[in-house]
Amino acid sequence: MGRAGRKVLIVVVVFVLAGAYLGYSGARSSMAYYLTVGELLDRSGSVRDADIRLGGKVVADGLAWDQVSGNLTFLVTDGTRTLPVRYRGVVPDAFKPGADVVVEGRYDGTAFMAQRLFAKCPSKFEAKPGR
Repeated sequence: MGRAGRKVLIVVVVFVLAGAYLGYSGARSSMAYYLTVGELLDRSGSVRDADIRLGGKVVADGLAWDQVSGNLTFLVTDGTRTLPVRYRGVVPDAFKPGADVVVEGRYDGTAFMAQRLFAKCPSKFEAKPGR
């Protein structure tokens, strides 16, 4: 293999390694545990400061939203246990007490610090009762 062939091989190897690194770092940043409130509280020591997706329902009590600053605090529940959530940002239109939500962020041991908030839309296609 000549000198030009080695240069081409080195360039190809560099591009392959750079692509592999970018793919790995992109996948790593999107990886997160998906937990319920009870699972998070049971694993609180092992998932502290880890990226987490938390699912549950918004509790009517404890909801405080300052629309000027964008700060939102609320309680989320899995039906048996509750956890306070703090969020700052745009609040989806479907967000309301009783709504199913998914929040992404980190648990600091006392509250869930959400960076993203998703409210699930209620299904328009539900079976009639008794069917």
